[in-house]
Amino acid sequence: MIVKQAYIFDMDGTLFQTDRILGHALKDVFAFLREQGRWTTETPLAEYRAIMGVPLPEVWRTLLPAHTEADRAQADQIFQDALIRHIEQGHGALYPGAEEVLAALQASGHAVYIASNGWKGYLAAIVRQYALERWLDGVYSIEDARSTAST
Repeated sequence: MIVKQAYIFDMDGTLFQTDRILGHALKDVFAFLREQGRWTTETPLAEYRAIMGVPLPEVWRTLLPAHTEADRAQADQIFQDALIRHIEQGHGALYPGAEEVLAALQASGHAVYIASNGWKGYLAAIVRQYALERWLDGVYSIEDARSTAST
């Protein structure tokens, strides 16, 4: 009897070197805030690195404690858009060997999935940029989990 196995990978820090684009995107957010007169100091990269991995609403509460929820929501949208833009501009990278592992698993008949706390648009940009769809059976975002939980 042949047992087909499925492999589930996280995207950030597992297949994709997220750290290569995070700083760029964060700088874009704070440049925008400075242009709007809503931020006067340097981009808080060290503060961000200290809390990396927490949900984005917590990131913005931490980095923008004196700002309104509307400001934080706008910062989050700018950040999400900037992440995608930097992926599309080629600033990111897959980890060495990631493509070979995915190709080998798929060629061996295994199902391969991505399950990530990243947003759909962000994950789709990575999949498009590196043509990962050729090896994947599905990509699932935190947005999918939220919509499933709410039904």
